[in-house]
Amino acid sequence: MKQRQEMVAQYRASFGELCARPEHRHIEPYTSPRRLNFAPPETDATRRIPGRLVLALTSAYALLADWQECRDPSLAELGSWQRYLALPRRSATEKLIAEVFRILRVFRAAAIQHNGAIEIRDDGLVRASCTYNRCALNLLITQSGLELLAACVAGYLESFDQPYSEAYQELLFGQYYADIVAEIRAFADDDRVLFQFRHKGWFNRHLRLDCDNPRLRLEEDGHYCIDLGKYGENAARHPIDFYITLDSRLYIVPVEALKAGRLAAAELARWQARTDAEARLPDAFRLRFAHEKNVVGLPMT
Repeated sequence: MKQRQEMVAQYRASFGELCARPEHRHIEPYTSPRRLNFAPPETDATRRIPGRLVLALTSAYALLADWQECRDPSLAELGSWQRYLALPRRSATEKLIAEVFRILRVFRAAAIQHNGAIEIRDDGLVRASCTYNRCALNLLITQSGLELLAACVAGYLESFDQPYSEAYQELLFGQYYADIVAEIRAFADDDRVLFQFRHKGWFNRHLRLDCDNPRLRLEEDGHYCIDLGKYGENAARHPIDFYITLDSRLYIVPVEALKAGRLAAAELARWQARTDAEARLPDAFRLRFAHEKNVVGLPMT
């Protein structure tokens, strides 16, 4: 059994991107939660945060810091808190990522400072704490929340090579941030309280269904109507991205942006894809839209 567990662990470590599994997060619909019983840990090591997760989070902080310095070299001269205050906040996505950087700052300080500590409490929550520049830093979060932080940073840095519009990115990272904050039980740093954003609505960041041939019509009241067909009955079950080509421009509209299958014509520009002048998608997207050419008279065998 141990051999199998080690083999699977190494397999996931090497090929994790190909081994998607359900994301488990705790919910408490009632005020009197039930306490479950758990077996004691087999060794002390099993009660520690995986080293690769700690490394992933400290690396995420470094990647964000390096990226921000590339865009604004003056940030290199600032301490971590002053750097956070100086981060650009021109768009909703930049505001969200600034708060993600702030959370990572606390975890990184706990990981590298001589008085820092990262521990798993008996209730399963992870506490990262230390004293830095005479300020008590504290983060109480679930392990799922830590994994979401790492995933959010990777998604953000990848987004600059993606064709999705700022409006699309705002929905995606707004959902990431809402999910991360939901996993935080306590937080304290120089400003004490995390910034709260108005959540614009649920966005399925786990799965997207790409549709490149939507049926679109412009109605008299100035709204575009998309025929959702059999997939339009449940947007949560079928989170579709509609790839709409109109007047030599490409738009990527998520189903979450529609109301009863309709979108105001004036709103369509917000979803224009970031492409070249010929509205071409990156070559990597070719695999998403695989089409077999139908040959008349050829049997399907």
